[in-house]
Amino acid sequence: MEATGRSPLPISLLRRYWRAFLLVPLVLAALLLGLSWSLTAPLEDHPAPLSAAGLATPPVPLTPEEAALPGVPPAWPERRTDGDTAKKVLLATLIAVAEHLNDVDTYTATFKKQERLNGKLGVVQTLAMKVRHKPFAIYFKFLAPSPGKEVVYAEGHHENKVIAHSPGVAGWLVPRLAVPPNHPLALAESRHSVTEAGLANLTKKLIRFRELDLSDPEAVTILDRTTDDQGRPRLRSVHTHPHANADRPFCRVEVLYDPDSRIPVDIRNYEWPASGHGDVLSLAEHYRYEDLNLNADLSALDFDPANPEYAFRR
Repeated sequence: MEATGRSPLPISLLRRYWRAFLLVPLVLAALLLGLSWSLTAPLEDHPAPLSAAGLATPPVPLTPEEAALPGVPPAWPERRTDGDTAKKVLLATLIAVAEHLNDVDTYTATFKKQERLNGKLGVVQTLAMKVRHKPFAIYFKFLAPSPGKEVVYAEGHHENKVIAHSPGVAGWLVPRLAVPPNHPLALAESRHSVTEAGLANLTKKLIRFRELDLSDPEAVTILDRTTDDQGRPRLRSVHTHPHANADRPFCRVEVLYDPDSRIPVDIRNYEWPASGHGDVLSLAEHYRYEDLNLNADLSALDFDPANPEYAFRR
């Protein structure tokens, strides 16, 4: 009978082919593993050669102040310190405070302010204050010397307008006022818009000026320790500059910081002296935060003029 197919392979040859077939994926896996390691190996284990033109200068060791951990302020000097060291310590401190405040949702405080308006220094005003960072919202209730006025602003609500009311006869004549934050009526008794108020905004502003100081050899920064007018220990920074310009709205700035949190809780800004009166400093504005509660449990109702605990009327 004539054969119709090929003769079968010997058993021994089949076994060799089978073993070779099994080894192929193992070899491929080993090659892929080696390639993967070469692509993900730590860079410092296999540094790329640098040309002479690409060689970098050796890194300058960081000072203890500059080497502070992210979010952790550096140590405040025990003694009076000025120069670049003071500028670097303060800027690092403020950046750490800003990171801390970024994690705070809401807080309450007693806010005191004294401002010079139209050339006249006003009385110290005391206000109860509530703040929400995101979205930004703020509520003020005036406590002294003329109690009763309330102001509220909540980003994204009430057409982004400031809602306010006054006590007494004025409140009956004009039950409530609703104007943009930068409207002349909203700024009639304040140097700043409510959208600039609060610790986070203050800290950001201080950071901007301290960054200017760091690149300005004429800017003077002094760090020391002191007590406030109630005898509480405070850290202090004092800032002066010899020339008035758009970036230097004040000739002297004094800031007091809580020694534990490093939060700026008191700031005094002094106007540039009039010509011929170089030694006379006039207070432009003074702001202080007391009774600070960074764990306040506030809700949207705290920033709503419809809150039944408030005295807003339609």
